Amino acid sequence: MKYRLFRLTRRRVVTTITTVVLVVVVLVLGASWYYSGLIEDGAFKIDREPDELDLEIVSVTEDQISFRHPSGDGRWEQPGVWGLEWDGGFARVGDVISNKAGVISRVFMSQERLPAVGTTARMTREVFNGDPLTAHGLPFKEVSFPAPLGTLGAWLVEGGDTWVIHVHGHSGDRIEALRSTPVINRAGASSLVIDYRNDDGVDEDASGYYLYGLTEWKDLEVAVQYALDNGATSVIPYGYSMGGGIVMSFLYNSPLASSVSGVVLDAPMLDLSRVIDDAAAQRSVPGFITDIARFLTEQRFDVEFEDLEYLDDVDRLDTPILLFHGDDDDRIPVETSDEFAAARPALVGYERVAGAKHVHSWNLDPARYESAVESFLAPLVP
Repeated sequence: MKYRLFRLTRRRVVTTITTVVLVVVVLVLGASWYYSGLIEDGAFKIDREPDELDLEIVSVTEDQISFRHPSGDGRWEQPGVWGLEWDGGFARVGDVISNKAGVISRVFMSQERLPAVGTTARMTREVFNGDPLTAHGLPFKEVSFPAPLGTLGAWLVEGGDTWVIHVHGHSGDRIEALRSTPVINRAGASSLVIDYRNDDGVDEDASGYYLYGLTEWKDLEVAVQYALDNGATSVIPYGYSMGGGIVMSFLYNSPLASSVSGVVLDAPMLDLSRVIDDAAAQRSVPGFITDIARFLTEQRFDVEFEDLEYLDDVDRLDTPILLFHGDDDDRIPVETSDEFAAARPALVGYERVAGAKHVHSWNLDPARYESAVESFLAPLVP
């Protein structure tokens, strides 16, 4: 009798433990599957929708504007120069004048027209809109050239025989380069501001995803070939965020990398796994969930994160690099740029900008940023 009870009790314990283990496994796999879907949405899925209009304008004059952020988000309390967009309007705003009771007042720098009180708006790092002529008075040509997925367009601001080729970031467009084209022009170089696959009006990659340089480098390659065919004696790729990853992939994979005399990178994507780990940590996602989710992402979406670890091959590089990264970047960990600069100190000139978030180094201190670019270009531009 006692033996039978012991066997029944043991069987129940084993059954209970097995059930608990199975439930835990199902929960972990379910959470990991869900998070791999978030990785797809946040990192790979093509998304050209602008940020929501989340600022409510509460007062405005010709030299000052005040607004309230409904969620109390402090991102846009940073000093510096920023763009302000609303339906049918665009302006530039400067430093914070006051920040009281959830209402932020900033210098109103320039505007097409004054927005009405109650208008909803968004702040953006893109301080200029339009094109090089309307934004800066720089004459330009709209050019195009054949690419693996059709035809790519670009702005060409003519300068010297050194061509700087601007490569925008994730979900971006040519406007991202409008902060940099004036300093490039002053330095005596030409600017080619390119589209690439997955941009609005351009064919999508066969995968249907952003791939952080795995395929996009081929579009940069044809842009470099276009520059060389039209008078460039050397090229300087200038990559912003994901565009930095595209530039790195081009340097590693293209025979035309030999025509590169220098590189500029602003908050570059150098290791996508690290980006995902950092985003997970910000959401308090356990590391083991992130690891499983990354594995599931590779299986579900045919992506190899190992191929996006651009830091692994920096010893192959032999071109001078100017690197910007804000130490408050909440999208791409600044530590990846720290490691890049430390690995190649003789090659990389590093501007680590205190307080700057993602690709905000120019916005916080335009004079410092442009001085660094001019100094970098001086020996490279005849």
